[in-house]
Amino acid sequence: MDFKKEFLKYFQYWPWFLASLIISIGAAFYYIKTVPSTYQTSALILIDKKQEDKNKIITISSDQKDKEDNLEDEIRLITSNDFLLKVVKSTNLNVRYFEKVDKLKGKYVNAVPFILNPTVSVDSLPLISYDVKINSEGFTLTDPNTDISYSFSGYEGKQTIDGLPFTIQLSDKAKKNPSFYFENEYMVSLEPTDIALKNLKSSLIVSSDEKSKGTIELNHIGTSPVRSRQILSDIIVLLDKNIVINKQKLYINTVNYLNERIKNFNKEKDSIQSSKEKFLQKNDIVAMDNYIVEKTSDRSLKNESSMLNEKQISLTNFAINDVRNSSATSTLGTDYKLDAPTVNQMLINYNSRLLESELVLQRAGKNNPAYTALMTQLKVQKQEILNTLEGYLNFLKQTNRINKTEQSVANSKAKSIPTKDKILGNINSNLQLKEETYVALLQKREEAVLNGAIIESNLKTLNSPETNYSAIFPQPKSFMIGAFLFGFLIPFGIFYINFRLDTKIHNEEDIQSVVPNVPILGFIPKISDDEKLDNTANSRSLIAEATRTLCSNITYLLPRNKENKGSVILFTSSIQGEGKSFCAFHNAITISNLNKKVLLIGVDLRNPQLHEYFNIDRNVLGLTNYLSNKSDDWKEFLQKDTNFSNNLDVLFSGEIPPNPTQLLTNSNFESLIEEARNLYDYIILDTAPVQMVSDTLNFSYLADVTAFVLKYDYSEKNTLANINSFIKKEQLKNIGIIINGVNMKTAHGYGYGRNYSYQYQEAKVKKPWYKKILSK
Repeated sequence: MDFKKEFLKYFQYWPWFLASLIISIGAAFYYIKTVPSTYQTSALILIDKKQEDKNKIITISSDQKDKEDNLEDEIRLITSNDFLLKVVKSTNLNVRYFEKVDKLKGKYVNAVPFILNPTVSVDSLPLISYDVKINSEGFTLTDPNTDISYSFSGYEGKQTIDGLPFTIQLSDKAKKNPSFYFENEYMVSLEPTDIALKNLKSSLIVSSDEKSKGTIELNHIGTSPVRSRQILSDIIVLLDKNIVINKQKLYINTVNYLNERIKNFNKEKDSIQSSKEKFLQKNDIVAMDNYIVEKTSDRSLKNESSMLNEKQISLTNFAINDVRNSSATSTLGTDYKLDAPTVNQMLINYNSRLLESELVLQRAGKNNPAYTALMTQLKVQKQEILNTLEGYLNFLKQTNRINKTEQSVANSKAKSIPTKDKILGNINSNLQLKEETYVALLQKREEAVLNGAIIESNLKTLNSPETNYSAIFPQPKSFMIGAFLFGFLIPFGIFYINFRLDTKIHNEEDIQSVVPNVPILGFIPKISDDEKLDNTANSRSLIAEATRTLCSNITYLLPRNKENKGSVILFTSSIQGEGKSFCAFHNAITISNLNKKVLLIGVDLRNPQLHEYFNIDRNVLGLTNYLSNKSDDWKEFLQKDTNFSNNLDVLFSGEIPPNPTQLLTNSNFESLIEEARNLYDYIILDTAPVQMVSDTLNFSYLADVTAFVLKYDYSEKNTLANINSFIKKEQLKNIGIIINGVNMKTAHGYGYGRNYSYQYQEAKVKKPWYKKILSK
């Protein structure tokens, strides 16, 4: 990208940029001076969450505390409509007072010399402003929208006026010297509560500091630092009151809750104690430890007694069998270890009698009646022993059955000890838990009562409301820089869009990008009407210099003429108005001034223009007369007496015919050109536009060079595509492009400018100022 060319492309419009910058910067300066400055007022408060935890009944974990360290609830409270509505009413934001410092700028003042007292609800106040003046009779209020004035008599504010929802009175300070305020102008603005609330919410910024836990930053943006500080102070005071009120509610609810829970726990504790008492009575338990020892010992005794009884049964059975199986002369055992003293004594007596019988047997023999009587007695005695043993055995069996029953009962009671111990343990645990909770609730109630007696807010003001007197809006430096950029970018954007949407031809690059193989022959500058015909042999005008350069470039395109015949140069264009006749005229003059014989022919039979440059009547005889009648000699129609050059002959188009195409396609025109080649060095043809009619294409083959004229800032770029089409179809040959009407003042950066022209100027000698005066 050629930055210099791009810069010059925009720089040529520097007056527009300058005007835009002046307007933009002037408007910004006016705005800064007329709009009241906006300031930011800030305050920082701390809400100690740890202090709240001391009054809580349930202690939460540290992780939950970290989550509750955020202050979203407090921020929601501060920004809520109900909360801010109280601030609006406490600060009286429905009424705003201004003192007019000058005609353009209003300045808010905290204390004006009068007070406005609404006579209706502030919620129904209208959105309106009044200009206020104080005079010797009272107050004069004017509605700036309708210019309706209202007059209040006196300064006491006792008068009411229909249509005004307020009364007005002087402040106590102003009543001492009302005349001091006669020359001042004031303004009072009213607005309903909903609008005042909306304005307050839009100007209030509440945020928490993530780095500093528990801190809230309050910011208010407004034109009055005093009122902003008052608003933030009221917010802090109101928030502090809300915290205390909420704590009082929490205290009351906590105490009520604790009382209710204590009452319920007392009932539950009594119920558990009653259940324990019934359980002990039902199970005959005095003390669980003694009950366990008693039932365990009883089971052991029952088991031991049962075992001894079973042993006696076994021994008794053995004794019965042993007695039955013993012979009549054998002694019975006395070591059966029976717990039956009678049986043991009977066995001893039986053995003693048996010894007596043996003594009798030894003395008297078996037949001795004494021996026989003893044996009979021993038999009876042995039977008695058996009967006694069987009776004892029956007794033992009956006792065994009783022991088994008692043993089963003792075992059952012993096995039920863990269940009863568990039940009693649960009852005791539940009772202990209830008792501990009951004691804790009593303790918490005492703590709550003590805390309720000394309730205080956990809000602390770290930074009182302070105003940063560096205005945040409008900031003069940033505003002026923005205005400068805005003033620069507006025309830049307009010109940029204009350049992007521009379809006109302005420079060689526009042409070469479409038809790169077609040479640029030169350019014709845009000149005034006075300079239009200044193209003599000695002329140093821009048009003369440009056409000389153009003629030189056309010469390079001409093929070598070995037959020494004249060259035919055809001038054409895409559409009408691109200046082909103008270029053909000046090129004919320039070549003729080089001592070349030139014939200029007006071949545009539909809209001829050459006659205007020679001040000749449009209907003078010319080409159409010859073409329509070949018997005429075309030389008779030539105009030789021109004021521009003696070497220039002109054949005008003549009268406009009804059939120009038929005239140009007959052989007359070709014959004319062939004959003119032998008489002139150059034949210049001013033809019709090729995009509008086909006249020129019918004889374009006769030309040695085709000069295609495009006009600066006029010709469309899409016409260049037609040139490629003409070349491809060989409808035009040996084409070169001429750019006409180049504006020398605005062509910088487009490939033209002063570097393309050389203009001879005589050296001017500056005269002293006194000689200039004398020469006059």
